[in-house]
Amino acid sequence: MKRYLLAFLTCLMQLLSQHGHAQTLDTLVDVGGYQLHFHIIKGKGVPILFEAGGGDDAQVWQPLLKPLAEVTGATLITYDRAGFGKSELSKEPEDAQHGILSGMRGLENGLKKLGYSKEIMLVAHSYGGLYASLYAAQHPKAVKAVVLLDAMLPGFATPEFLAGMMQDMQADMAKNKTEHRGRYYQTTNYSATVQAVRNAPFPANVPVIDLVAEEFFLPNPEEATRWKNCHREFTAAQPNREFLTAYGCRHYIFQDNPDLVISAITKEFGNTRGQEKNSALLKRSLNYTVSSTNGMKQRETEYRHSESDLNAWGYTLLRQGDKLKALEVFKLNTILHPQSGNAFDSLAEAYLNSGNKELAKANYKKSLELNPKNTNAVEVLKTL
Repeated sequence: MKRYLLAFLTCLMQLLSQHGHAQTLDTLVDVGGYQLHFHIIKGKGVPILFEAGGGDDAQVWQPLLKPLAEVTGATLITYDRAGFGKSELSKEPEDAQHGILSGMRGLENGLKKLGYSKEIMLVAHSYGGLYASLYAAQHPKAVKAVVLLDAMLPGFATPEFLAGMMQDMQADMAKNKTEHRGRYYQTTNYSATVQAVRNAPFPANVPVIDLVAEEFFLPNPEEATRWKNCHREFTAAQPNREFLTAYGCRHYIFQDNPDLVISAITKEFGNTRGQEKNSALLKRSLNYTVSSTNGMKQRETEYRHSESDLNAWGYTLLRQGDKLKALEVFKLNTILHPQSGNAFDSLAEAYLNSGNKELAKANYKKSLELNPKNTNAVEVLKTL
């Protein structure tokens, strides 16, 4: 009898294992002479496609996927844009042939082959907001909802902003032309990308939750105000768009406050399902809220006055232009955490930002002594 029971349990475990594997698909798809990498957690309802920010690939979403799948039960689709992660570059010879229009064709071909082209929901971070905007404009009936996470909007990218950005990126572009063609094509085509999105206005019928980080990603108060105003104008244009400030968050909102992002996505996903299908979703969402709220308080307590907390405080002061206070905070961090290479690296950066190259050099060397793998310190020391 025990042998039969053992055999039954073994078979059951194998079936469960096979079922579990069947729920996740990691694959390369030929999208027209080159392959794009897709990672899919299969579920039910409207599929949710994630658009990463500039320089990122599908891996950036990984910490979010498991809890989101558990709450929504939705199909979650992440992918690497051409030249990023495991995706190939197209073989087109001209730089201009590697812009957003080419990227959009590849994405559309991939989704169609995978069977996810009829209806979809979009979640987009930073540069990915441009892709989400264009996809929604080209597929206004298929796109059921969009959640933006501190996303780039075409209205913010004025000719003056683009000219300054391109000037600042010249050295990186020259480096990436040989070392990372995906990033090179993304940057060199940035102005054309913005223009393509500007030429295709965001559809009025698509509902949006627009999460905007409280802390702007550049140390420029005027640009920070312009960024937030741009998002407020975008959401005010239609009654089905909602603006939310992600308090205490920096540019990567989904890393600083994943619970907020999961709740926003769940809310929009629920709206695509109809009231009668939402009772189970609501129960899972409430259970997650109770657990995540408790966990957030625990993490907050552990984080308070930690190395990361002080580091974040120092960088906030730097962005606000208060260099002297920032230096004091970074100094305190090295006193409290004398074995942290990262603490000394940040102090060195603050000294460099203040124009004190000698102390910057000394602290970069200390950082490198504590962490020989600190490539940033190596690169900066070459210039000092």
